[in-house]
This record gives sequence, structure tokens and C-alpha cells, in this order.
Amino acid sequence: MSVTAMLGGAPEEARPQLDSAIALARQLKTTLTGLNVLPDPTNAFMYVSGPEIVMAGATGIDAIIAAQDEAAATLRKVFDDAVTEAGPWLRAEFVRETGSVAFTGAAAATLADAFVFPRRAASSDHALNPAFEHVLMNARLPMVIAAEEAPTDGPCIIAWDGSPQAARAIRLHMPLIRAYGHAVIAQNPKKLRRDFQGALTPSPQAVAEWLQQERVDTKLVEFSGKTSAGLLEAAREHKASSIVMGAYGHSRLGEFLFGGTSRALLNDPQAPLLAIAH
Repeated sequence: MSVTAMLGGAPEEARPQLDSAIALARQLKTTLTGLNVLPDPTNAFMYVSGPEIVMAGATGIDAIIAAQDEAAATLRKVFDDAVTEAGPWLRAEFVRETGSVAFTGAAAATLADAFVFPRRAASSDHALNPAFEHVLMNARLPMVIAAEEAPTDGPCIIAWDGSPQAARAIRLHMPLIRAYGHAVIAQNPKKLRRDFQGALTPSPQAVAEWLQQERVDTKLVEFSGKTSAGLLEAAREHKASSIVMGAYGHSRLGEFLFGGTSRALLNDPQAPLLAIAH
């Protein structure tokens, strides 16, 4: 298993993504994989009868292949530079695949210790958005959204609102939470969710007791007001490495729509790593 950074889109996005992935690999004491998946160029053209059309199609495919080779080489260079700067402790591999970005990404995420996307992958116009949406919404696998700045080795902030999504995020990201060994459970008491029968879901204290059984030191904090602001303040105060949270949203007509808290954290350049699950 490995920390896997799914690389794609603008090369300048890759370095902060790789910095986040390398920090996770160090914390989890594992290897790093840079995964670059590109669509099959032959699927970009439909062939019809007539030699001129076939020739034009072949020429177009060659152009796509050349562009893909150039893009992959650029990402490989960024990857190699980041690995070299990390030092000899890091074992790393760059992997290039051809096929479905969404399905290849989900297959890789299934076995990854942590699966890392660049921050802009949540945008519908990003090259990795089909994989981002499929991994999160269809495969329902955990993922990590990279920070814009180098991650710290501080505790995890657990965004707890009593929802199934929040509980699922904790369960699926337990290897990461255990690796950090410290968690701050942050909650707005006025926004504790209730199940369909109106009964309260597990309290933050119950979550803390469970994490302590998993040998994770815990601390409970409360905040008021807007959830995203409260989580960011807790992250700054505790110099947090990450925020573990349930993702709210849905897919509509090919565009992924996040809930308000998720969008606010994604759009804040000072937010730490976001370890999310749906």
C-alpha cells in the first residue's frame, strides 16, 4: 500500500499536492506513488469511411499522444524534484496509466493508505474532477484534499456533528488519525444532527472515548457561529495537520456540488489537509 497522489491538471498544482502527500507518507511510514491517468487517445475520434477522414483521425491521435507525453513528462519532473528534496528516506514511484480517469482512480484509491487530490479537483472544469467525483460519490472511498501550504505534524481536527458522514469519515480515516496520535474533536453544540427518529446521535464524549480506546489522545472543543469559521479557528489554534470531516453534497448533471462548509474550507488557502468521506 502507499500514499497515492493523483496527478493531473496544471503542473503548478502538483507541487503543493505532492508536499501534502509526502507529509502523509512520512506520518504513515509508507511509500509514495504519483499516479497520472490519461484518456485513451483513440477514443477521441470516430472513424467513418473514406481515406481522408481516416488520415485526419490518425494525425489527430498522434497530436493527442504527443501532447499527453509532454504533459506526463512535465508532471514527472515535478514529481522527481519533490521526491529528491524529500530525501533518501522516501521510496517513490511515478506511474502513468491510460484509460478511464474515474475508474482507474477509484481502483487505486481502494488500496491506498491515503489518496490525495489537488485542491482544484473539486471544480467541475478540472481534469481530475471525474475521478474526484467518482471516488467520493460513487465508490464512496476516503480521500485527502491537499493543503496549499506545507502540512504540519500537529493533531487532526475532527469535525463532529453527529452525522453518519462524520462517523464514516472517522472510521475510514482511522489509519491517519492513529498515525498522528492526537485528535481535537470540534463541535458546534447547536448543530448536532439527529437521526430520523429524533434521537441524539453519539456525543463528542462518546467519540472521544472510542478514539482513546484506539490509543488516540483526544481533546474536546466547542465553537459557535459558522461551522467553517469555527473549524478553521480550531485548526489555527492547535496548529492542526488536517481536518477530518464528512462531505455533504451530490452530483447533478455532471457537476459536483459540495455543501457550504466543504466549499468554504476548499476555498480557504490557509485550510490544512482535508480528509473527507461521503
